[in-house]
This record gives sequence, structure tokens and C-alpha cells, in this order.
Amino acid sequence: MRYFRFQLHQLLTNRKNLAVIGIALVALLCQFIFFPPNKAPAELPTRNALTRDRDKNVAFVNEPHGFMTAKWVPATREFANIETRMLNAQKQQHTQAYVKATLHYLAFLGQNAANPDAQSSPFHYPLSYYFENRQYPDADAAFANATMYRSLEPLAKQAHPDTATVQQQTFWQTLFRGAAGGWLTALLIVTILFANDLLTSEQRHRSIARLLPVSPWHAVNTKTFTVFTALSGFLVLAVAIIAAFVIPQHGLGSLSATIAYYAKDGMSIKLDPLALGIALPTILGLTLLLMWLFIRLNLLCQLLFHNELVGLVVSAFLLFGEPLYFMHGIAFSVPQTAYYLPGYMNPAAIVSGLQNFRYDTSRMSPLAAAVVVGSVILILEVVLFIVTHRRRAAIIK
Repeated sequence: MRYFRFQLHQLLTNRKNLAVIGIALVALLCQFIFFPPNKAPAELPTRNALTRDRDKNVAFVNEPHGFMTAKWVPATREFANIETRMLNAQKQQHTQAYVKATLHYLAFLGQNAANPDAQSSPFHYPLSYYFENRQYPDADAAFANATMYRSLEPLAKQAHPDTATVQQQTFWQTLFRGAAGGWLTALLIVTILFANDLLTSEQRHRSIARLLPVSPWHAVNTKTFTVFTALSGFLVLAVAIIAAFVIPQHGLGSLSATIAYYAKDGMSIKLDPLALGIALPTILGLTLLLMWLFIRLNLLCQLLFHNELVGLVVSAFLLFGEPLYFMHGIAFSVPQTAYYLPGYMNPAAIVSGLQNFRYDTSRMSPLAAAVVVGSVILILEVVLFIVTHRRRAAIIK
């Protein structure tokens, strides 16, 4: 316990670690101030955007048309009517009517939307998907459209659904959206930076470190739990900041609110509802596995190479290496890619089925993520055990 307290003190007084924590918290605060992550999704247009689009569609219906454009008049009239229903429901604050109209809106777009640059259809998904330099904007927009539709369906059955829940702005929904939007990646980067110099930093104090009556195996385990303790405190602080921004304005929300889980089996597509009360703990569990993996990986690299750069490079490859081989639908033709470790670096994408959609498979489930990540952890544990129990093993040389 004394060694644990000593390591925790060293970790939390390390200038590099303090800088990492400070930068991460400032980035989180700036995101809520300048780019609020709990704003309504792009699939739910604002009243101004909806009015502008509706007026444009009404004008299109009422103007004269040639042979090529006249075929779109009936569909545009139908779309304008749906948008009018959404606007009327918003004006009357009738959330159930708004949800039902929105379901028709999403279904219409899912059936008729095309790339805005295409000439075949005047309808398109939210333009933000095409302004962000995405590799597959149509696919990403189609997935978001379909999952939004599935998550709104249960709310249409409620007499007075909560507006913040409809717009996915409650605390629990914000946590899920933030996890899917990059917060977990940031947490894993903090984990890597914390663990990156756990052993090499002690090389500057060899005489003290060698006198500690702790075996190498005990030392690496204690250091691992030290990082976990520090990261737990950081995570609690980050969640408290999120709660302070979201709950007073949009409320806590309900863990029974659903997201959609996507899976594909051959030509059959499944979009099953998944409660946040199940999704969020699953995401947390997979994230903890990844945190353990990166801590142990960096410790092993420091033991073997006595250099923190090797662990940093290997960790960065695992965390950001997926684009090196990713191609949309690749698991359909190359099934083994569904078991490559870099594809499991975003637990929120696994739990929502986004990775299934991207790879055109149903294999990338939370269970598969646990098996793949757990298998790598098991290998790391065996190698760490062997390295720390060999003759003359030491964490400082």
C-alpha cells in the first residue's frame, strides 16, 4: 500500500501528466462553450432550417417545369407537407405529433435522398455530412438516418414525449453521443500518455528504485492499478463537468431511452432497439478493457526496450491504424478483417453497430470486441508474467 501511494503521488505530480489532464479538461470545457456536443443531431433540422427548406420546396412546386424537373413535383409536394406538419407540431408544442411527422420526414429522406452533387434527386441528407471531408458521406448519413428513425419509434407511442429526449440532449444521451463522437478516443490517449513513462521515468532515480522491496511482477501490477486510480478520478471529474453543463438545461433523462443496434446477415438488415441502461455500461466495460490493454502494452514495451517511444508508436498504430486497411464493406469479401484489433478502438461504434454497418457484417458485436481485446490482453499478461519472473528480472537496469 505504501508503494501504491508513492506511485500515485509520483503519477499525479508528474508535470507531463498534469499538463495532459489540464489540456483534456480545457478541451472539454471549450467544446461545451464553442461546439456544444448536446445540440440537436443534424437529422433533426432546426425550425429556421425547416422553414427555409419548406419554403424552397413550395416555391419549386408552384413554378413552371420542364420535362426533366416535372417528375419531382409530386414528391416535393409530399415532402413540403411533411415539413409543414413538423413546423405546426413545433409551434403547437405537440411533441408526439412532431415525432410522428419526423418519422415520416426521416423515412422520406431514407427513400429519396442522394448525394447533393447528383442530378437524379433534389433531396439530400444533411449537408454537414458532405462538408466534413468524410470518406463515405452517403453511407454515414444513411446509417444516422436509419438509427435516428429506430430510436424515435418508441417515443411516438408516448402521449407526451420529452423534447430533450426526442432531440437526444439529456445527460445520458449526451454521454452516449460524446462517446461515439471522440471522447473515448481522448480518454485512451490520456491512458497511453499516463502509462508511457511509468518505468522509464524511474531510470533517473535508479538508486532509489532499486532499494524498493517490490518484485518486478508486483511493481508492474501496482503501477497498473495506480494509473487506473488516477484515470478513474479524471473520468469522474470529466463526467461532473458534463453533468454541470447538461443537466440544468436538458435534464438527466432516462436510461430506458433507446438507441438502435445495427447488424447485417447476408441481405437481411436488423435495427434492434437497445436501452441506454445496457449500452452505456457495455461501452464502459469495453473501454476499461482497452485502457488495461494500453497500460500493460506500454509497460511491456518499457520492460523489453527500456524506451517509451516504442510503446507510444505501437499504441498509436493500434488506436489510429484502422484507416490503413479499412474499406467500406470489406468484411463481406474479407471476413477476417472483422477480427483485426484496430477495428475495436471505438466501443460506442461497436455497441451501436456502426462498425457492423461500416464493414457490412454482423460479426463486430460487443461480445466479439470482448473476445478480441481480451485475447490480446491474455497474451500480454502471459508475456509480462514471463518477463518479470525470469532470472535477474528488474524494472530498472
